[in-house]
Amino acid sequence: MSLSGSLKLTLSSAAIALCAFASTANAADREFALVFKVLNNAFSPPIDAGCKEAAKKLGDVTCTYIGPTEYDEAKQVQLAQDMITRGVDGLGISAGNPKAMARILKMANDKGIPVVTFDTDVLPEDAGLRATYIGTDNYSFGVELAKKVLENKKEGGTVCIQSGAPASENLKARVQGIRDTLAGASKDAPVDTLTGQNGWTEPAGCPVYNNDDIALAAQQVRDVMTNHPDLSAFVAVGGWAQYAPQAYKQAMEPLKERLDKKDLVVVFGDNFGPQLPLLAEGLSHYNIGQRPYDMGYETIMALDKLTKGEKLEPFIQTGTETCTPADALTTCGKVAAK
Repeated sequence: MSLSGSLKLTLSSAAIALCAFASTANAADREFALVFKVLNNAFSPPIDAGCKEAAKKLGDVTCTYIGPTEYDEAKQVQLAQDMITRGVDGLGISAGNPKAMARILKMANDKGIPVVTFDTDVLPEDAGLRATYIGTDNYSFGVELAKKVLENKKEGGTVCIQSGAPASENLKARVQGIRDTLAGASKDAPVDTLTGQNGWTEPAGCPVYNNDDIALAAQQVRDVMTNHPDLSAFVAVGGWAQYAPQAYKQAMEPLKERLDKKDLVVVFGDNFGPQLPLLAEGLSHYNIGQRPYDMGYETIMALDKLTKGEKLEPFIQTGTETCTPADALTTCGKVAAK
């Protein structure tokens, strides 16, 4: 080979190597981390999928999706702090403990790391620590759950509400939306407990809180139905108990006659795979789902805009979907392509 040919080959090889290096560098130009409350539930994988799809679309972003395997507020705070120490380029937080997480958001702000919240926001007094909240209008979500009860129980009755972690701001907002709607109260004059307003009362021992423990949630359904055989409505602000379908069936199948007559009305939050066959069987009447895929996707897109100096709306809504036994196994819960 001539010297000229050898030089051309060397330069060509160098160019290829440089392009490969540039491609690798570009692939890791920016790392955005999403820190979720707990990974071992059906809500988590769609967030991760949306996060990764958005990162793929942008091309120069890596999505790092983390959270405690079991619900652990202190562990989540530590994981978020680790991401700040690591120096990620953007941070999305779903705050298990909003007050504790506010300290982490302040740390991110001090280091110049853009922050947004998704799924669960911080407290109103700490809203200035994040650029936007991405997710469901949780109070309105509770309103929609309650409206489905009222469609079938206009005369009132007894209602037991199931929630997750008592400190979770998004879940508290849903519970409040349920109570106010059943009571016929306005958001500006919230009801602490239903004690007969508009004909509705909450029996002793309700609400029940499962702390995102699926087995406990299913057991709570059984216990509530056993302890309150004349219950008019059961409203879960999330899908926990239905993520253990066999245990849920054992609790609800003996009540099928009451369910068929809508003597007992059952409404669940979420509309994931394990829940939909239960809905189709008539073991709940309505499942109102959020859009976790969109939360993950929009969080990455929001962080991308922030790193480019763009402004965001203070609240980016991702919407809900109401499912019934008729559409549970057909159109319900399908994710729209991005």
